[in-house]
Amino acid sequence: MIQLWNWFRRGFLERGLDRELQYHFDRRVGDLTASGIPEPEARRRVAAELGLAQVREEVRDVWLTRWFRDFLYDLRFSARSFLRSPSFTAVTLLSLALGIGATTAIYSLVDQVILHALPIKDPARLVLVDWKGDQTAGGFGSWNLMSYPICRDLREQSQFFDGVLCRAEIDVNLAAGGDPKPVAAE
Repeated sequence: MIQLWNWFRRGFLERGLDRELQYHFDRRVGDLTASGIPEPEARRRVAAELGLAQVREEVRDVWLTRWFRDFLYDLRFSARSFLRSPSFTAVTLLSLALGIGATTAIYSLVDQVILHALPIKDPARLVLVDWKGDQTAGGFGSWNLMSYPICRDLREQSQFFDGVLCRAEIDVNLAAGGDPKPVAAE
């Protein structure tokens, strides 16, 4: 939390750091000048000896977390770059919007079809009643389908079943602007 607070008062901290580094720089230059080294040479030596740029970066890393500072600098750089080329910005934003929208739509579909639980209150109690035989009652159906009368009778057995869902596969003729063609339906 202190690092975040330091970000808002970094101007004050920078001025204090500059005063502190200048004090040490001047003291060292004074020491070298007193030992007989000319001032321009002493300034050059002290600058190389202290490595002021490196010291500044290390102190800033203590004040602020580097990733946060770099993130904000990257945001500023990105904003300037986007403002320089508005057509690129528009294409980028459109691509992001389409990508995020498509991803959201696909995930919603997968969630509903695969991941989402069945819309019943207790899915662990589901039972599949399967009919085995060559022919079902009334001549309707195939080797694994029950007739509607049997399904209706099962639904009426409220002591065993809370509800019943029956399905049947049939062939129907479908015409879409032309000749009808047989298709499978359920």
